[in-house]
Amino acid sequence: MSRTLFAGIDAGTTVIKGIIVDETGQVVRRHSVQAEKPTTPEPGYAEVDPEAYFSSFSSLFNDLFKGLSGYDVYLGLSAMAPVLIPVDRNGRPLMKGLLYNDARTWREQEDLKREYGDLILRVNGNPVNQQQWLPKILWLKRNKPKVLENAWKLLDLTSYLVYRLTGETVVDSTVMLEEGFLDYRTKKLSGEILDIVGLDENKLPGLANTVDAVGKIHNGNNITLNAGTVDAIAGAVSLGLMRENILAIILGTTGIIFYSTKKPIPSSKLFIDLSPVPDLYYVCGATSSAGSFVDFMLDLLNLTGKYHILGSVLRRTKPGAGGLVALPYLVGERTPIMDPRARSIFFGISNTTTREDTIRASVEAVAYSIRHNVDEIEKLGYKTNITLVTGGMTKTPEIVQTLASVLNKKIYFVSEASEPLGDTIVAKVMSGLYKWSDFMGNISMRKIFFPKKEEVFVYQELYQKYLKIYANLKDIF
Repeated sequence: MSRTLFAGIDAGTTVIKGIIVDETGQVVRRHSVQAEKPTTPEPGYAEVDPEAYFSSFSSLFNDLFKGLSGYDVYLGLSAMAPVLIPVDRNGRPLMKGLLYNDARTWREQEDLKREYGDLILRVNGNPVNQQQWLPKILWLKRNKPKVLENAWKLLDLTSYLVYRLTGETVVDSTVMLEEGFLDYRTKKLSGEILDIVGLDENKLPGLANTVDAVGKIHNGNNITLNAGTVDAIAGAVSLGLMRENILAIILGTTGIIFYSTKKPIPSSKLFIDLSPVPDLYYVCGATSSAGSFVDFMLDLLNLTGKYHILGSVLRRTKPGAGGLVALPYLVGERTPIMDPRARSIFFGISNTTTREDTIRASVEAVAYSIRHNVDEIEKLGYKTNITLVTGGMTKTPEIVQTLASVLNKKIYFVSEASEPLGDTIVAKVMSGLYKWSDFMGNISMRKIFFPKKEEVFVYQELYQKYLKIYANLKDIF
């Protein structure tokens, strides 16, 4: 066996996953552990203990490399993002990390939108939103000023992990763009945006490219580590989104919608992300809930963990759930409505509504939320050559069929996005032994789903109702 290996580790919200492959792509080692769970000390809050999380990460790291020695290893890292972790000069967290879906900052978001919304959208390419650090920093100034005063650095989860592993303080550009400080055109820090929140640039880690080698780890192997990237970006790389005009939908705990382009158009209803591939961008939608909404409803119905019943429920019930329409906004919604105060609604309950109707309506609500994002992408004039779907929810084929009919699109079901696999591709490019062009044909299509005409008609009518329900209720959330 070659003495060169490539590894990928993804530090996710619920699971930390790692994989090691050789130069032929054969899997040498695969391992996963449960991540330190986020906590919700107050409604809308979402926090994680960084030190406890690193303990889980270390367990994965040690088990992944156990018994391997004498190798040159290139390691790509990704993580949920953005996560705000203020640390002191010894790298100790000063508070729990604030997750991307923490919704405590809605007042700060409104202030930023009112006073600086146009500037932030023009420079960062993204509207003010709850996942950015910008409103979180204002919240800290108003509520925990000593934390910012005493902070040596503000780290994201990737940069915190890199620091704990190597002592280096760096963050990659894909994460920095989502934090809100990067100019998407120049790919450099924006002094204008830093001034808006009154943040000293020195409190941020150094900026690096995703494929930059930023540190070394010696554990019997010679491990070269990259700067990290956003977990969703690693997933996009694993799907083969390394060329233009591909629409990809990842249905997992949340819903992620990617459109690859070299000509990004800023929109107040969508995100722009950087691809690690030079000159390529992703125009993105991101929902706050997808599988998590369906799981929540199963819990309420005393069906906890019975995800396997979804297929049979969808086969037994009729499209449209008897006219029942739901909004899946358990913890607010990200794109395209950008409303952290939005909440879930079930509309149309009658004396004929069944428990199975409620389950179907929950699945259909997720599909409507995906279509809402796809519609906004297409309104910008983007044309798709192909539409892909993957993710944990797609293990139930009936859910994929529902999505195809709601979107009224032919969609290709592909192998589930694997963030660690995407990280190994990043690691290979980082090594200099490979180029991005070596991976641009890597799309593994498994099945095609076509929209069903009789379902398309039903869903078109109910989707319009879905849009009207939120439009008429948003002022009272």
